[in-house]
Amino acid sequence: MSLEELKATIRRFPKLLGGIGILTTAGIILYETPQIRKYLAQYVDKKPQEPDKRRTEYIYIKYHIYRESMRKLQQKQEDEKKWISVIINPIGKWWKAAKHSVAWRLLNIAQTGSQAERLKAVQQLVCMDHLKDWDFRHLAQICDARTCVSLARCGADVRWFMPVPRRRCIKNPKMLLSELHVMLARLRPSSCVDHFFCKYFPEQNNAEGIHEFFTPEQSITLSTQDTDLLKEIISFLHHITKDPKVSAQIIHHGGLMHLMELRKIFNDDNETLATLCKVLANMSMVPDAVEHFFVSGWVGTLAEWQQCPDLRLQVISAKTMANLDHDDPNQFTYPPNVYPLHPRVRTRRKPTTDIVFVHGLLGGVFITWRQRDRKPTELGLYGKNAFYTSESDDVFLVGEQKRINGNRQKQQQQQPTKQQLVPTQNQSNGDAAKATAIKQESLKGQVLKTSKKVEKKHLNISDAATKEFVETLRSEAELDSDWEVVHPDIPVYASENCRGMFSVSGNEWNNQDESEEYTNCWPMEWLPDDYPDARIIGIDYTSAVTEWSANFTKYCPCEKGQGHIDVRAGSLLERIAASDVGNERPVVWIGHSMGGLLTKIMLLKSLDSAEPNVQQIAKNTRGIVFLGTPHRGSSIAKWKQHMQVILSPSIEVKEMEENSPKLLEMHRRFMGSLHTRLRHVNVLSVAEGSPTMLTSFKFPLRIVTEESSRIDFGDFYLLKDDHLSLSKPIYRQSFLYQRLLHVIKDAIKQNNEPRDADEQAMPQTDLSTLNIVGTIFKGTKGLFEMLPRVALRFTT
Repeated sequence: MSLEELKATIRRFPKLLGGIGILTTAGIILYETPQIRKYLAQYVDKKPQEPDKRRTEYIYIKYHIYRESMRKLQQKQEDEKKWISVIINPIGKWWKAAKHSVAWRLLNIAQTGSQAERLKAVQQLVCMDHLKDWDFRHLAQICDARTCVSLARCGADVRWFMPVPRRRCIKNPKMLLSELHVMLARLRPSSCVDHFFCKYFPEQNNAEGIHEFFTPEQSITLSTQDTDLLKEIISFLHHITKDPKVSAQIIHHGGLMHLMELRKIFNDDNETLATLCKVLANMSMVPDAVEHFFVSGWVGTLAEWQQCPDLRLQVISAKTMANLDHDDPNQFTYPPNVYPLHPRVRTRRKPTTDIVFVHGLLGGVFITWRQRDRKPTELGLYGKNAFYTSESDDVFLVGEQKRINGNRQKQQQQQPTKQQLVPTQNQSNGDAAKATAIKQESLKGQVLKTSKKVEKKHLNISDAATKEFVETLRSEAELDSDWEVVHPDIPVYASENCRGMFSVSGNEWNNQDESEEYTNCWPMEWLPDDYPDARIIGIDYTSAVTEWSANFTKYCPCEKGQGHIDVRAGSLLERIAASDVGNERPVVWIGHSMGGLLTKIMLLKSLDSAEPNVQQIAKNTRGIVFLGTPHRGSSIAKWKQHMQVILSPSIEVKEMEENSPKLLEMHRRFMGSLHTRLRHVNVLSVAEGSPTMLTSFKFPLRIVTEESSRIDFGDFYLLKDDHLSLSKPIYRQSFLYQRLLHVIKDAIKQNNEPRDADEQAMPQTDLSTLNIVGTIFKGTKGLFEMLPRVALRFTT
């Protein structure tokens, strides 16, 4: 086809030709748009346009306000010209610069100096209270992890610590559940994780397309199902983090940030926060965990919990900080089940003695060792108001508080099942105020506060002589020294040659019948006043009366065998030895009920151990106090013969059967040790003289009889109290507490005195013979096990 024919053909379709041309031109322009913009930008004026002056906004100031401001400005200018201001202003500027430079220098020494210099610098930084908020924030930004932990251990101001990351933003619970599921899935293969996923934590839905964080202005609702699931996850983390390897994996996978989000969600639930703090305490055992705690903001949170009014958070946070404080010359490590009641901060001197408290069945640190109630309540047998076997409830909530909280929970269950974390803007002021009041009332019942010391009333007397005379009368004792006041809990019976003090001089008597002081843990708040250099440790473990209430075994089948008293004693002894108990210090044991049996087994295991840090526990034991300990079993275990189908007694109850061969054999070995290797130990036994009222039907039951709690060694006392009151003195000047002080005093005095020559020669002569006899006995023990059970019922 020629050129002329092609032109003729194109002329026949003018519209098609024009459309193709337009599309081609548009495509070229779009393709070259960036180059065109650069070319035109060279000739366009980039100066912003001047605002329209006709739309200027004016701020109108009233004349009297303007006149007052001008007068103050003029007065300030005149004052600066005076000679005194010329002298004072430079001094003020110099003082501001000096105090900043001192803080900077001390912080530099605390970070780069030697250990002795660091300790002194931290003490000086704690005492600096003249700095302002912005000074603290500035110094907190340059503070390192080690110094931050040291400041927290010394009780520094909370402004020394950086605030929590995104503290005013709460993570979406759905997204948090998904991330927790991914974190736990990384711990596989693990039988614990597989069991928990199968029973409680199924696969979570994809959390894409939802808001990641909620601000305080947004409404956040948390269903009851999500709340319960998050609490189950926290309890499961407390179970698996007892293994240091699992704790290290969780830390390196960013688990501390997830725990921080859980803390924001349960910020007002002290019971859940206590369990969460136990998780942190387990994770603090990881060697390189300090930097991770510091970066995630947990050091500042733990410092706040150390100063909060709740005893649970005080003790557990102090335990966590003690494990993280590697710069303390007197550092002690506290594994799971071991809690430092005193001291909870850094001390300059090493402790002179170790006092270990071991609670009994269904007990706890803040249940067993609380002060006796003025209006005693009965012990429930079943239901939610009786036995608390989960560790968070069991250890830290008293029965009275749980009953109050249980009634409030029933009232809250009648309300909608949605938990609102942040109130919506559409909510009325009246409803918001009512909700806040209910919330504060519920929280008030959950806080275990420290004892409130009642201050004396101030005398409003104008005359100085009269005021001095009245104060003299108030300071004088109510009775003269000629009087003798008998203790209110004087024993009903005492063994011969006992050394108890049953009365106190009248001038030393302090009448506390009408006192309003009450403590939820008297070893933590009373003993430090009498023995400030002692280290007081509380041992905690979970237990149950029936298999139905054994909630501590629900997370993993591996916990089912931990209820045996021999296995539990071995685990506790290993963790107590890791806390360096008895290292060149006397040890005093106080065991209530089953806690006394655990004490006996731990001492026997310590004597047979080949490890030096375990041997030193029994070697340096100087005193043992048995409070209602069933050395020959308890009659309460006979319930299994009559109501075994209904009650399904737990392992602990089965092993404490009256005249159990296992208990009698263990008691025989312990008595043999008391007359040989433990003959230097001061033993005190206390028995119950009144039956314990069970349930609201006032059913009396003698849990431990006098014959079962008596041993033929040391002093023995029979009190008129029931089984639960044996560990709860009514006040400081009670016989029980004063007799305990004498045991501690004798232990310290005996440790300071040199041993006799016969006692020093004991390990080289008699110990070898005893070891040979013990080996022969262990070899022949298998033969006796084939005989009928009657043959194994030894007598004491």
